[in-house]
Amino acid sequence: MPQIEAGANTMNAAPEMSRMKGFAALAARYGLVIVLVWFGAMKFTDYESEGISHWVAMSPLLNGFYNIMSIDAFGRLNGSIELLTAALLAVKPWFPKASVVGGTFASLFFVTTLSFMITTPGVGEASAGGFPVLSADGEFLMKDIALLGLALWLLVDAIDATRKQTVPAGSS
Repeated sequence: MPQIEAGANTMNAAPEMSRMKGFAALAARYGLVIVLVWFGAMKFTDYESEGISHWVAMSPLLNGFYNIMSIDAFGRLNGSIELLTAALLAVKPWFPKASVVGGTFASLFFVTTLSFMITTPGVGEASAGGFPVLSADGEFLMKDIALLGLALWLLVDAIDATRKQTVPAGSS
């Protein structure tokens, strides 16, 4: 990779970095949108509704839902919220205020799933001595630390975009 001498090629490097930053922001936003659409759509299947049921059943925040609805109904509710969140994140270029709501939902979603690391037995792999060695469940949930960071970044990005919107002349 050619080195840029101080001052010599600074003008050429700035637009390239700006394009890379723009691409990174798009990849982050729409990457999370794809993940949420995929996971949300999967919640409409018995496989996925049953797959999350042990986490929900052990969660003091969520287990009450199983008293008022079936595992499948909760899965569909959860999937609907994920799909709505994805849509709200996706519309940021046109409706940044809606994306603030999406970023808030996504952040709360990942805080909730991370709470399963505490409330679900078996997150540590017993055959390897337990925590900090993670089971498959623990490994699956651990990625939500990064997804929470991404959701928070998207939330802040949407807040910044909302603040930058200008009010049309003559409006109050």
